[in-house]
Amino acid sequence: MPAIRPILLSILTYLLFIPPAAAQAPEPAVTRIGTIQGSGAAAKPGSYTVEGIVTAVYPGLNPAGFYVQEAAPATDGNSATSDALFVVQAAPTVAIGDKVRISGTVQEAAAAPAFDQAVLTEPVIRVLSSGNARPAFTPLSTTSLAPATLERLEGMLVEAGGALTVSDVFSLSQRGEIILTLGGVTYQPTQFIDPNDNSATGTTSTGTSNVAAVLAYQAANAERSILLDDGTAATSPRPTPYVSAALNTLRVGSTISQLRGVLGYGFGKWRVQPLPGPDAPVFAVSRPAMPSFGRLDLKLVSFNLLNYFNGDGQGGGFPTPRGAKTPADFARQRSKLIAALSQMNADIVGLTEVENDGTGPASALHDLVTGLNQALGAGTYALIDDGGATRQPNNTDVIRCALLYKPAAVRPLGSALVATVPDVFERPPLGQLFITRRKTRPDTVAVVINHFKSKGGNATGPNADQNDGQGGSNERRRQQAHALVSFLNGQVRPAGTSRLISIGDYNANYEEDPIDILRAAGLVVVTPPTSASYVFKGLTGSLDHCVVSSNLVGFIDVRKWHINSAEPLSLQYDQAGAATDTRSPFRSSDHDPVLIGLNFDGLAPANAAAPRLFVYPNPAAGPTLFTLPKIPATAGPVTLDVSLPQGPPMLHLHGPVALVRAELNRYTAHLAPGIYLLRLQGKSLNQTRRIMKE
Repeated sequence: MPAIRPILLSILTYLLFIPPAAAQAPEPAVTRIGTIQGSGAAAKPGSYTVEGIVTAVYPGLNPAGFYVQEAAPATDGNSATSDALFVVQAAPTVAIGDKVRISGTVQEAAAAPAFDQAVLTEPVIRVLSSGNARPAFTPLSTTSLAPATLERLEGMLVEAGGALTVSDVFSLSQRGEIILTLGGVTYQPTQFIDPNDNSATGTTSTGTSNVAAVLAYQAANAERSILLDDGTAATSPRPTPYVSAALNTLRVGSTISQLRGVLGYGFGKWRVQPLPGPDAPVFAVSRPAMPSFGRLDLKLVSFNLLNYFNGDGQGGGFPTPRGAKTPADFARQRSKLIAALSQMNADIVGLTEVENDGTGPASALHDLVTGLNQALGAGTYALIDDGGATRQPNNTDVIRCALLYKPAAVRPLGSALVATVPDVFERPPLGQLFITRRKTRPDTVAVVINHFKSKGGNATGPNADQNDGQGGSNERRRQQAHALVSFLNGQVRPAGTSRLISIGDYNANYEEDPIDILRAAGLVVVTPPTSASYVFKGLTGSLDHCVVSSNLVGFIDVRKWHINSAEPLSLQYDQAGAATDTRSPFRSSDHDPVLIGLNFDGLAPANAAAPRLFVYPNPAAGPTLFTLPKIPATAGPVTLDVSLPQGPPMLHLHGPVALVRAELNRYTAHLAPGIYLLRLQGKSLNQTRRIMKE
């Protein structure tokens, strides 16, 4: 025993003199995440320890990591500060529902790994418990997704308060990203806002008096848009996220009734990262049937073919200057376009972006006619010979405009007409008069196909982008619009008809200067501004139009078949490759075809009593059916006049208020879609307003 005492004494002395810190280090103080995030634009950098629940784990992001968010009782209680952070961890070791205590360094900078998102780096992680319920979802605003409304939710679980609409799928196949918007798709501002007319029904085509409204509309588009990511940094993710299993697509206009995810930020955009399981995004996707018409005398189609080049016509000549790069790609492109044109089965077809190599047996146009006749029967279609065996006259481009027709339905009257004005058109308008063959008494109509200068390129001087919403080369398109009017009045009308149908790719949206120039000349754009044919940078617009002489209003109906512009690029022949659905018309081009129904005796829709008149412009809440306002009994019988914005009268009604109210839809059923002025008069009553016919 005496020998043991010195040993025990030594041990006791050692234990009594151990410094407290060495015995057990104190827990670092936990900082509320809201204190770190603050109410400003960036988090406060520094070293911190935080606690929270793991809400989502993303090993495929760059940088990889997970989001942690405080449960409601543990927050700072300040709704102006975010309660969440992204934790950078190359191979995440946590799971959703883990309660964790993490020490590390917080930063928010443009460089990696933050990319302007608040992140916690070099984490030391301790899992306190598992299987915890996630914090509640915070609703996103139902009216605005502006950065000022999102900063306070950075990194937090969020959910949309209502349905969102897909407005852009351009990056879906490349990066797994789509743009979602409140209140329906985002339109090009110049679909509704005229850069130089405060009233969009004006026809001024110069000046900038209303550009501020265009820019305001664009800003409003941005403030109701948000990006939905796929939770990874993968390029060309496979399988492509969010597509419909049944249709293998996700289209612009598809909707999601419940969006839940984590609100992140990166590469200059607020983005929702998806959640797994029952909270994963699910979209309602459908494809439109081909538009139908009532009884018609003629059916016409205008179609941009997305550069139809057949090489040298002998199986070689690939890659082509603008079209298919290989014979296999051309075969896929050809098959899809023939499928689309065959289903539309029009009597007269106007085409743009056809190879400008003449009309001979080896030409692209001849090849297309051959393919259509193989599909529909020998002799179904013939081409209009524009007089250029190897190249279209007066054409300075590698692509051209073209016309096809069914000899059983119509016959050409006279020769083809090609605009001859020099130094105005890259691709001159091509016109042809046709006489119907199916009726005892034939009718005559002129069809002109156009392709105005595009908005792209590096134009300079007056053709530079003026930042007025109309893009580059607008001055060139204005000149082309004036020249088209001269061509119609100077060459086409004198050839033998007053009925004009001018179709094609005008590269101008509904309220832009070139279209106003055509309206000012008395022509009618036979679609409402909600009628779209093209999507560019997430904005829906209409570059393809049917423009007619006013004597055809009431005899013509126009519909656009949305088979292309709403579809993802990944379905296009040159992107999908061997996986291309060559029997499908969907994504056969990048523009939607315009279908036109013509009845020389007047249109009589089967649903004549159905309401198709809308308030214009659309209220903020969306499209609203137009009804006559409350009219006092003292007004007596009323007079209702409907006219085109440029003046020609289209309808005159007079009688008791109840009768006019009851018959309005039926009497306007024959009017072509578009914008009209409605004037209502009676005793002490004189009201004028704009309406839109869908």
